[in-house]
Amino acid sequence: MMRLYALAVVALVLLAGCDRRPAPSGPAKPHRVLDTTAQPEDTIHVRGDQTQRLQAFLRTRYGDKAVLDVPWKDDWEDTEVEALRPVTRSVCARDTVTADGHEQTLLAVCQTLDDAATVEPGRVDLYVLRVGKDNEEANRGGVFARLLADDPLLVMAQRLQGPYGRHGAPGTVQIARLGPQRRAFQITHEEHRRGHRRIWRSYIAEHNHRLRDVARYRDHLDNLALHHCDGEPSACGSTVFAVDFSTTVSDSTAVDGYWPLTVRASGHDCTGPATEFYHLIFDARQRAYPVPDDLQRDGCADS
Repeated sequence: MMRLYALAVVALVLLAGCDRRPAPSGPAKPHRVLDTTAQPEDTIHVRGDQTQRLQAFLRTRYGDKAVLDVPWKDDWEDTEVEALRPVTRSVCARDTVTADGHEQTLLAVCQTLDDAATVEPGRVDLYVLRVGKDNEEANRGGVFARLLADDPLLVMAQRLQGPYGRHGAPGTVQIARLGPQRRAFQITHEEHRRGHRRIWRSYIAEHNHRLRDVARYRDHLDNLALHHCDGEPSACGSTVFAVDFSTTVSDSTAVDGYWPLTVRASGHDCTGPATEFYHLIFDARQRAYPVPDDLQRDGCADS
């Protein structure tokens, strides 16, 4: 009996040893984050006309230095080096449009790191704002409701801290019309990799109170820096290429409110002279414009 008891004790000790787990590791090294100065809010209670409301919104979100029409200097906490770094913020795109019977403001705030390394992107905050009631039912029905001075400013959709561009600058942002009542943020930004220069075009639009990428493709592609070639690619050897892409928005039949896009490629790619047209049709199931692989020229980009 004693022997059985001793064996049971040994078994329990062995099981306990097998169940030992390694001590949890320390907290992961924080990523570099460009924070805004206030927590996001869905409803901002500010008074006044449209300009006054937007100014109040910016100060609520970014602090008292924020200005609607000119850039302002600020600081952000770089958690990787535990230091404050200078940043320049500005409203880089702004437009008031009509969508589904409501007047909305699309607003973009660009943030440039003043002391950034070459590979560091800038940041872009995107907002879709509307003046209305706390109860959205009061503003439905396709008829403009009377906007009172004390109506709240509603944040219908937002995307914060989108990384774009290089050298701390996020590129350029503008408002593009992609359909009768479809507006999108168009972000054009540049990146360099191993002597290759790529310029990207991104369209970001609202769907069900969420900002989504509806298209992303190249605006330009070359490897001139790799060959130190400033002249025509065709005169600098068969391995040099430079391709431009231009986009035209058609006003023909819309799909889910989005018109077709026509993208024209021109120049000299890694296989020779390039002049092609690509027709991008919005896919309602994907909620995006499918982009063909040959438009992107990934084979050239990886060469």
